[in-house]
Amino acid sequence: MKEEKTIRQLKKEAMSLRIKGYYNMTKAELAEAISKRRMELAKKMREIERMEIEELRNLSKEFNLKIPWKSTKANFIKKLKRFFEDLKLSQEIEKAPPSISSISAYESTYEEKVTAVPKQSLPSTYYKDKLVGLEINQNWIYLYWDFSPQTYEIIKNHPRVVLRVYDVTYIEFNGTNAHRTFEMEIDEKMRKYYVYVPQPGADYLAEIGYKENERFIPILRSNLVSTPPSMPRMAQMELWMDLRTKRKFTEMGPSRKMLRIERLIGSTSMPTSGARSGGGSFFFLSGRRGS
Repeated sequence: MKEEKTIRQLKKEAMSLRIKGYYNMTKAELAEAISKRRMELAKKMREIERMEIEELRNLSKEFNLKIPWKSTKANFIKKLKRFFEDLKLSQEIEKAPPSISSISAYESTYEEKVTAVPKQSLPSTYYKDKLVGLEINQNWIYLYWDFSPQTYEIIKNHPRVVLRVYDVTYIEFNGTNAHRTFEMEIDEKMRKYYVYVPQPGADYLAEIGYKENERFIPILRSNLVSTPPSMPRMAQMELWMDLRTKRKFTEMGPSRKMLRIERLIGSTSMPTSGARSGGGSFFFLSGRRGS
């Protein structure tokens, strides 16, 4: 059984550890202060070899060690280690948590290992047929797509591959009755496109296909993309609803002749907000939706 120290022994130890105000402490306070101080010194002993010479000098001065001021760093470390060993800090060293400098050294080593791991980029294709549309604002939508190996072979073997965008606001689209139709030729390497749409507050569909003797043959169709209005909408046409299907339309007869096909305008990169100067990759269409 370990013999309990007297208050006189505790005060003597507190004095050797340079604990301030020890002479006014109770026995319990002395024991707690000594324990904390020994843990603090144990941390310093663990990182003593990483200290700068100025820190070593201040530490030796704190304990009134007679080490010549112009001694080498190695000599300071040797004398301080011997002093700490005389204080019997071995148990506290084992209990002491890693110092900040030790943690920093570990983190830097970890970062080096992480950076050494080769970065893996996303695959360029997932080999699935997909055409997805997303609205950006009232005049821009974003389209991205992917092809299965079978579709890619079809695309690659046809020189005129086309991306089409249809304005299908309030109609049951049958492939020929869009309010307006825009198209542009694409190549098999393209996988995305930002499209300028002239009508805010409208619904759009996109298709990718190819042309044979001016006949368009669709391969993929996107989801419906609805752009927000640019201002509060004022009704300018009669809007009908089929109460059985809850579908809206503006006319009873769904069949119409396709209007002229207009040039699809956009960019392969994200359009800048409010850019309407025309130049570079951006051109803009004007006018209202055809009736």
